[in-house]
Amino acid sequence: MPLFSVVIPTYNRASLLEETLASVFAQTLTDHEVIVVDDGSTDGTPALLARYGERVRVFRQDNAGQGVARNLGIREARGEYVAFLDSDDLWPPWTLAAFQQALQEHGRPTLVMGRARSFQSPGELSDLESGPFVARSFADYLASADATFIRTACAVAVRTEALRRVGGFSAKRISSEDYDLLYRLGVEPGFVYVESPVTLGYRQHAESSSRDLDRGYEGTLFLLSQEGHGRYPGGAARRRERLAMLLFGLRHVTHWLLEHGRRRQALTLYARGLRFHRALPRWRYLLGFPPWVLAKSLRPRR
Repeated sequence: MPLFSVVIPTYNRASLLEETLASVFAQTLTDHEVIVVDDGSTDGTPALLARYGERVRVFRQDNAGQGVARNLGIREARGEYVAFLDSDDLWPPWTLAAFQQALQEHGRPTLVMGRARSFQSPGELSDLESGPFVARSFADYLASADATFIRTACAVAVRTEALRRVGGFSAKRISSEDYDLLYRLGVEPGFVYVESPVTLGYRQHAESSSRDLDRGYEGTLFLLSQEGHGRYPGGAARRRERLAMLLFGLRHVTHWLLEHGRRRQALTLYARGLRFHRALPRWRYLLGFPPWVLAKSLRPRR
């Protein structure tokens, strides 16, 4: 059994996938397998993947979205942990070695999360360094609610058995399916955040799902609904921790929507979040957001 199964979902990204795979094959830690799930690509992806032969385990499905593709990878994984990588992102050579060190030094936690560096051109990652190794350990993911680091849900390794137990990713085509998974893993024992070194190059471009305003809006509504229906673990005793992370994300998305002229969606999320903010109020946001929306609406268009 390999330590890691690297699961890469892809859809029509042949031009970027080769570079992503090269970053995986450059890993200094070789105790891993590589799984690529082709989510119904219609470009040159199948031909590209055929060139790798047995180096890559390839699975294909009709186009169903990233969540479904990742779940297929989870079902087929042979590793003790699944490390997820999107098909447009890059790993520095030490990513899996850093994850292994986190596992060894912190009692083999359920979840390891790395730190990301955004880029548009791969050359922007040339100054990354492999050390020093610095990590923070928590009893579980929810216990990190008050930590101030940026949560990069696309840069994680998760114990395979835990992923299968909680049901993997949502099949919904939303941009928050990874955070939904983190909340459902919230009380699984052991969470480690690797502060140093950077373990992911996160590519920013026009096609990134994180820039899809509608999916971001729908994803945040989905997270609120999940919490409202009691579908996240921890019960009342851990509600404050869940809300701290959930509402931080909601506030970010409402500002993001407003900056892109989506006032109606921003106000809908604001209103949907009020019942949760009553339990964990952030008065600067609660009192300041409506006037900011009004100011934006009165600003003359260019």
